[in-house]
Amino acid sequence: MTPRKSTRSERKLLKLRENKLEELAKKLDKDIRGYDHIVRYSDNHTASLHSDWVDDNIRTIIMKHNYKVNQVNKMQIKDFSKEEQEVAENEVE
Repeated sequence: MTPRKSTRSERKLLKLRENKLEELAKKLDKDIRGYDHIVRYSDNHTASLHSDWVDDNIRTIIMKHNYKVNQVNKMQIKDFSKEEQEVAENEVE
């Protein structure tokens, strides 16, 4: 059995999710900059703390980041803004 070819909308959704995850990673980097911390960033785009002595602000930022990452995996094309959809549309072509 040959693998099914992905449709244009599937590729667009994957690109939208990929772009959103990149945006979240940049936001996480910006939000935790300036704090003394060691954060592990997993292949599934979630973050975890390297030690328990980290400030509560960092812990909260990471929890919010991981929640948003998990939400991205559930998003459909209609959940993204028009601007995000246009960018992904141009990249898929």
